Amino acid sequence: MSSRTGVRELWRNRDFAILWSGEAVSELGSAMSMLVLPLIGYAITGSTAQAGLATSAVLLGGVVAGLPAGVLVDRWARRRVLLAASLAGATVYGSLAAAALADHLTLTHLVVAGFLGGVAESFFAPATSAAIRKIVPREQLPVAFSQLEARRHAAQLAGSPLGGALYSISRGLPFLVDAVSYSVVALAITRLHTPLPAPDRDAEARGFLADIREGLGFVWKEPVIRAIMLWGGAINFSVGLVLVTVTLRLVRAGVHPAAIGAVDAIAVAAALVGAMVTPWILSRARTGAMTIATGLLLAVVVIPIAWTSNVVIIGALLAVGFFLLPANNSGISAYMVSVVPDRLQGRVHSAGGFIANGVIPIAPVLAGVLIGVAGGRTATLIGAAFVALSLLPLVSSSAIRGLGRPDSWAASVGDGP
Repeated sequence: MSSRTGVRELWRNRDFAILWSGEAVSELGSAMSMLVLPLIGYAITGSTAQAGLATSAVLLGGVVAGLPAGVLVDRWARRRVLLAASLAGATVYGSLAAAALADHLTLTHLVVAGFLGGVAESFFAPATSAAIRKIVPREQLPVAFSQLEARRHAAQLAGSPLGGALYSISRGLPFLVDAVSYSVVALAITRLHTPLPAPDRDAEARGFLADIREGLGFVWKEPVIRAIMLWGGAINFSVGLVLVTVTLRLVRAGVHPAAIGAVDAIAVAAALVGAMVTPWILSRARTGAMTIATGLLLAVVVIPIAWTSNVVIIGALLAVGFFLLPANNSGISAYMVSVVPDRLQGRVHSAGGFIANGVIPIAPVLAGVLIGVAGGRTATLIGAAFVALSLLPLVSSSAIRGLGRPDSWAASVGDGP
């Protein structure tokens, strides 16, 4: 089957189209909020070290709640989890919008709301992944995740400049749009026809910690998943450090928020192009080799960023580095959803996320501290060094080097679907 035919067949799936569309609106709002958080933090405090606190709080909320959320996603009806997480996000960002529009937004409110938003996302992400497994046939999963990547990058492409533009009008507008977007997702979820029940009604009989250990144990015993998550933790931290460093450098240089958003827009445009050709790449490239190539490309492009504050040049360099990310992310996500038993979907997704994202909350704060202590160029070079070192788990893994195309993956691991 050609990649183009696979995409057409996927879009005939009503529930996939509904879920994709609803979450597209939400991701647009989230892209605006994530751009605006450090800008508002800096505007409130005037400190680069404190500017990243709210972004760190979002990431920390996801890490702290991630493992418990995975257990609960595997115990509760996944439709209800998705609905509750969406409504929680609408409430959290609605509170920020109200405070900002009333000119009463404080750093404490910003940080607490960011943390709660991260907690809500820790439930939403694994429940969405598990829902996709139910909604989409196994053979269409790589194409489905490529479409999710395309959606995410399209939302980022539009969200960053739009967030910067709305922020220049009023600090609260990006948060207001984000709150509305979460409500749109909640409405979309109520329209799904596919049953999304709890996969294991007997889960309550096991201990909570035993369930967490089972998810972590599955990730650790599978060599492909283990290597990718270790690399994910290193690369997510490193790229996060670089991106926040770049943003704060541009803020200190007096660059307009809309221009700062344009840096993301240039990079995300390349990722969107990459997402559009992802089905073609996945059908022809070995998944392991593609992952290694993605890491190498990122390591190469970060270094020159240390010597420029030109938004076009920075955006172009990031564009080169981000081009293969959609194919990499789609391949890895589809692999995990394909081989992980349904009863473990939430826990393995959250356990993998805990390993991959556990140190990310440190990155925004560290970026601010490094800029204040060592300067923007040195801080960027430190980030580049971390990006290069992140490749070690990939290049040292024979399982990654031997991972082939999707049609060569094992049909299942453990107890199957």
